[in-house]
Amino acid sequence: MSDWVKTNHRGIRYREHKSRKIGRVQKDKYYSIRYQVRGVAVETGIGWLSEGVTIGDCITKLETFKTNAKTGGGATTMKQQYAVDAAKKMQTINIRDFINTRYLPYSKITKSPGQHKKECQHCSVWLSRLIGDRPVVELSDINTLTILKDAMDKAEKAARTTQYVVATLGQVFQYAQKVGIIPAPAKYPGRELKLSVNSRQRFLTRDEASRLLFLIRERDTVVADMAEFSLLTGCRQGELFGMKWQNVSLPTASVLLLDTKNKSDRNLYLTEKAVEIIRNQPSGAPQDFVFRDKAGKAWTHCPYAFTLALADSGLNDGIADSRLKIVWHSLRHTSASWLAIGGIDLFKISKILGHKSTIMTQRYSHLSEQSIRDAMEQTMQ
Repeated sequence: MSDWVKTNHRGIRYREHKSRKIGRVQKDKYYSIRYQVRGVAVETGIGWLSEGVTIGDCITKLETFKTNAKTGGGATTMKQQYAVDAAKKMQTINIRDFINTRYLPYSKITKSPGQHKKECQHCSVWLSRLIGDRPVVELSDINTLTILKDAMDKAEKAARTTQYVVATLGQVFQYAQKVGIIPAPAKYPGRELKLSVNSRQRFLTRDEASRLLFLIRERDTVVADMAEFSLLTGCRQGELFGMKWQNVSLPTASVLLLDTKNKSDRNLYLTEKAVEIIRNQPSGAPQDFVFRDKAGKAWTHCPYAFTLALADSGLNDGIADSRLKIVWHSLRHTSASWLAIGGIDLFKISKILGHKSTIMTQRYSHLSEQSIRDAMEQTMQ
């Protein structure tokens, strides 16, 4: 490239490319402008003549940058101008594109594999599908979150599931602020969102449980064993599906549950009937799952035999409130309820269920109180 050549306009100069030409004669030119910002000399390149840059463009940029330098507002260099233009462009990007092109790649390198996988699920199943077409800047609008919540409520998703998805959206919001798309003063409205309380309120009676197990066993004995095991131990569905032979200790009648929902390990203690159920399963290698489907693979979703038996039982007939419907999780809820009715104190129930504290177990307190009242009535007669 040649030496700098002054133009007839003060503060504007150019250099010629050694070989590249515009047409047959005129050499390509790279334009630059010079000015001062708060007493400091600044020079910034504008671009090539072959890219469409003209003297007029240089004059306009020079005047704009000098004015911005005096007023203290706006870009004063092309680098800053590019950043401003990029930010404006990003402000028009929708939530789906921002998640796929910006947030998830960021999540992959900053979050644990498990957390990143969960965020990918939340984004694909809920966020991109329900609010993906809305601009990213609308993440600060409570109405955007209300649309998401209402759709999840309509799908009868648990309040905790909605809470997790809203939390993931909050991470997207924070990253959008970090890269300058959402203004820093804006606050994420997730805490203002009123989430429905839809924890399971209904549990099975002994007779209902016996009838349901009978109907399941007519269809699939393994699924019936799994359902009965859940009633006997109160284990979570994921813990049941992920149980491997290497974690089972029949001599001590226990199962070591690793990396549970609470990010901790715990021992699941087995009754004699629960031990018998495990003994009845086809043996396998240490890495094999204890409960396997007909293809010999681990279960990944609620067994269809349970769904069919539940429908035949009529337990959910005429019930519209999702909190009162019987689902697989109701087996765990039933187990805890039976323990409370039997007089087991809440601290022990929390340990059996794998709760981090008794706060989650307080929902069974009224059942425990009733067992105390019954004991007093029998004693004081």
